[in-house]
Amino acid sequence: MFVVSSIMILNAWTAVDSWMAVSTASREGARVYVESDPADAWPRARDRIAAVMADYGRSDRAVPPTPPGATFERCAVVTVSVGYELAFIHLPFLDGFGSLTTIEASHSERIDPYRSGDYTGGCE
Repeated sequence: MFVVSSIMILNAWTAVDSWMAVSTASREGARVYVESDPADAWPRARDRIAAVMADYGRSDRAVPPTPPGATFERCAVVTVSVGYELAFIHLPFLDGFGSLTTIEASHSERIDPYRSGDYTGGCE
């Protein structure tokens, strides 16, 4: 019984740690995106997401992030979503364990309305 309890605790901690990784990666990706120039905003955000996932040791099954759909203009709200495929340890008496589950997190940031440069848009 001790072994089964230990495996269940390990599964739970793995899920929490993976969620912290994708949450941090989405926040950092959104922050880098809104602070960058429009030409290289998404490549820089994608690189930062990959670096955060690698720092957490979660780069092996990271789901590729999708670029924000908003246009790059002042006051636009961009949302960056990051996912990770988590593999639970199989427990024979619990169904559904032993398969991949995707853990996802999103973070939204507003592009600075006072940023310098020739960008379209404005706050309403």
